[in-house]
Amino acid sequence: MPRWDYYEIDYSRIDADRIKGNRFLFSILTIASYIEITSGIYEENLSNYYRGDEPLVSWLQGTWEVEEVQHGEALRRYVETVWPEFDWEGGYERFRERYLPLCTTGAFQPTKAREMLARMVVETGTSTYYKALSQYAADLDEPVLEELARNISRDEVHHFKAFNEAFTRYNADEKNSKKVIIKVLYSRLRDASDEDVEIAHRSLQPDEDFEVFRKEIKAFAKRYYPYDMAVRMLMRPLSLNHYIESSTAVTVHKALRVMGI
Repeated sequence: MPRWDYYEIDYSRIDADRIKGNRFLFSILTIASYIEITSGIYEENLSNYYRGDEPLVSWLQGTWEVEEVQHGEALRRYVETVWPEFDWEGGYERFRERYLPLCTTGAFQPTKAREMLARMVVETGTSTYYKALSQYAADLDEPVLEELARNISRDEVHHFKAFNEAFTRYNADEKNSKKVIIKVLYSRLRDASDEDVEIAHRSLQPDEDFEVFRKEIKAFAKRYYPYDMAVRMLMRPLSLNHYIESSTAVTVHKALRVMGI
């Protein structure tokens, strides 16, 4: 069962008139709802890749997908509460048409432990993004969104931990060196693109310049992104001693900022 239920959130407490004009907020929430609600495709691909690992596949199907889809549904309800005139379904159909062809196992890592590392990078990104969104909502004095984003961020941290446990289990056999682990982490960070975000943005804002939106995202990240949290999560699979971890963390922190994450 999910740790929370979005039906228990009182969306009627939202002061829609006060935030309705915030087009940036509209964009980031709608984009997130499109991507999150499509998580069933990711689950199917991962379940096929890890077929035979019944505990992991069961968790992917019964927990991970359920919670990810709930994130999308909760965000959709928020968007439709504040911007009821927006055709969410129409935009989502345009998004699916362009996005689904990209959702294949072709980009998966060559081994199961390494793919778990890639998943950990993704969960690091989502948990820290929603952490930032929660703080942004607090500054907007919007408690419903603050609660919603905080709940989602906590879910994503739990997902990260589950993927880390699976990585540890698979790596006991694969014995990937720290050099290989760093290479996979860096590769997944480097390859992380705005492609899915751009597709979603153009599906809901076809006449707006995506580069302008990217600059707004970077400004948002500069102010709210929890870099220290991201660094700690990314370094988890390395199992470094305290001294090396502290010195390495500085480098990772700088790399994240340079890469615009």
